[in-house]
Amino acid sequence: MSVIQKLVLCGCLALCMAFAPVLPASAETSTVDQLAERLTKLEEAAGIRVGGALRVNYGLTDWSESSKDKGGDFAFDTFRLDLNGEVGKMILSAQYRWYPEYDFDTIHHGYIGYNFTEDLQGQIGVHQVPFGIQPYASHNFWFSGAYYVGLEDDYDMGLKLLYTPGPWGITAAFYKNAELGNPSELGRYSVDLVTDGTGLNEEVNQENLRVAYTFEHGDLGSTELGLSGEYGQTYNANSGGKGDHWAGAAHLVGNYGNFNLHLEYAEYDYDLADPADGDTIRLGAYSFAWDAPAEASIGIVNLAYTVPVSWGPISSVTLYSDNTIIEPEAGAFDTAWQNVLGAMIAAGPVYTYVDVISGENMIFMNGNPTAPDGERNTRLNINFGYYF
Repeated sequence: MSVIQKLVLCGCLALCMAFAPVLPASAETSTVDQLAERLTKLEEAAGIRVGGALRVNYGLTDWSESSKDKGGDFAFDTFRLDLNGEVGKMILSAQYRWYPEYDFDTIHHGYIGYNFTEDLQGQIGVHQVPFGIQPYASHNFWFSGAYYVGLEDDYDMGLKLLYTPGPWGITAAFYKNAELGNPSELGRYSVDLVTDGTGLNEEVNQENLRVAYTFEHGDLGSTELGLSGEYGQTYNANSGGKGDHWAGAAHLVGNYGNFNLHLEYAEYDYDLADPADGDTIRLGAYSFAWDAPAEASIGIVNLAYTVPVSWGPISSVTLYSDNTIIEPEAGAFDTAWQNVLGAMIAAGPVYTYVDVISGENMIFMNGNPTAPDGERNTRLNINFGYYF
């Protein structure tokens, strides 16, 4: 067990002591190594594996004079704790994250699963919504534009069934609400409808279905083709009225030698209960809230190439160009686009993303299609991550 893992395990024990002050005296006086040894035995007995990540981030933006004057900002981005394991046919998975730069901490996911057969698994709790390219519709650290409207790497609270016979991947899910159950909380990982004083709507009673099939091409590689559908309700905290929303997507994931190709087309539409909300929805995550078009189409085209290398500890470099376009349906809004040119450098447990992100009217890039300014913005982003 590494020193980092020992520290993490002891931190977990400290949390347990804080919430349960009556503990055996031996637990209070044990050394770090003794505690680590006991927790290691617990890991082995219960089948639970402890892991996590530590990430720091450098960013330089061309739209901020202070950023340019200082030569960018270097910050502690993320610390996360992972717990994963199996007990018989039962699966346990949880991840909690701390974001010092944005001053919040939150659940990423946490669920209990059960393998009914080799091909059928059930999950209950907070898990990834089955929609579009999984697990990510991007290669870079910044994600695609779909993330910022809640259609990439989204996690909600509910039930999910995964059926994987041979080349098929069929996933059905029902989500009672977003992952936190509190639509006013902006300190969250997933992008959801929020009620922050401006927005009054939240997501409820959502159903998802994703069907994918993988074609094998021998030495050439493989191609996954898939369709996704999503339908749910919205609840207005002011009037008590219910609206609805839907989204659909078609995707292709190609693995051809060292190349990886993503193609996705998606549409979404929110019909909110309060007409005063107009053509916008209020979304939030990472302690921020923003408006987005209530109806839009999204196109994603990503291409990556992985180069095996032997440069000291570096084993591979993945080069990529990830591209998103968001086309709002309302005439008052404007098109948003984003391109990310970058490289992911793998060196054992350390992964470094070097991204040059360019965009126009793109959320989290000093723009928004609901308030277009026609300005192209660029950010240099370098993320160093140790995953244990």
